[in-house]
Amino acid sequence: MSITVLGGLVIFQLIHFIIGSWTLWKGSKWRMARTIGIGLFWICYGLFFVLTVTNINSYVNSIPYILCGLYLPSVLAMLLLATSKQFRGFVDKISLKWSIQSVAGPARMIVGIIFLFWFFAGRLPGVFALISGPGDWIAGFITFYAVSQLDIFKQVAGIKANHWSISDFKKNNTKSFFENQSKLNKNLNVAIAFVAFGILDFILAPASTAVSILNGNIPEELGQIPLTLIPLVLVPQVLLLEVFAMRQLIGFKKILKSA
Repeated sequence: MSITVLGGLVIFQLIHFIIGSWTLWKGSKWRMARTIGIGLFWICYGLFFVLTVTNINSYVNSIPYILCGLYLPSVLAMLLLATSKQFRGFVDKISLKWSIQSVAGPARMIVGIIFLFWFFAGRLPGVFALISGPGDWIAGFITFYAVSQLDIFKQVAGIKANHWSISDFKKNNTKSFFENQSKLNKNLNVAIAFVAFGILDFILAPASTAVSILNGNIPEELGQIPLTLIPLVLVPQVLLLEVFAMRQLIGFKKILKSA
């Protein structure tokens, strides 16, 4: 059952990246090539790390590859955000609903339940499962509320589309923006806190794995199919999108401060 569910989530997220890429690059003559490139990148990335880790006979020995697979896209993205104006402009055009909720919401809630299922089946240590399971479920659930907190930004800017970004807000904000700053700040702080919790969860989960290993309970199942699909395929994609979302949310904060 787990491999069916997780395999479905892998396909679900890949389709979201393909659709998101196709939508984002609307009007570009390189639209098809870029969309195919994004899909191939995630397929090759996941295959490389999954095959590498599952061919190592010890979870402890595979930890460097797991950590690299989990964090590499986000670390590279943060370096590009710090150094490339063009990349920052690209990120600012990505749909907030897509980057916060559409991928992470349902996927994280399902993964959280799977961790608890494997714990009660006696296949995962409690230190890991009882932190990662509820943490993922909560992080997934609050994404829906985080997105709803940003609706006021849509309203003051007169944005009609469900998928919008900080770039759309900058183009369309009106006088009502200046009249609603208190409400905007309050809602924005809630959204930032919820997205930050989602990012923190991806730090606490590996930390709980380290504690479990130190206690002598090695979660070998995390280095094998199907559970290895979570840290090596699903998590890198969700974490990357949350980094993108946080970039935009911090951008809103700067706009409010400068107004």
